[in-house]
Amino acid sequence: MKNEIETKVNGILSSLLERKLEEINARCSLKDDLDVDSTEMVELCGVLEKTFNVEIDDTVEKKLKTVGDLYTLLSSTKH
Repeated sequence: MKNEIETKVNGILSSLLERKLEEINARCSLKDDLDVDSTEMVELCGVLEKTFNVEIDDTVEKKLKTVGDLYTLLSSTKH
């Protein structure tokens, strides 16, 4: 069963990228599988920051390669 963070992140990605929830999992590459471009990445990080009340700086943003990376980042922050 998915935890709350995974459920929220998947919902945000599904809505933002107009993808079916079934297409999104921890192993998905943001760039290669979900076609997230740099503009969408900035928008995604902004939505995640508001939703989880965290700050994602540019150096961290550049290291986010998979959906699993998003789960890990948001699981490790206090929110």
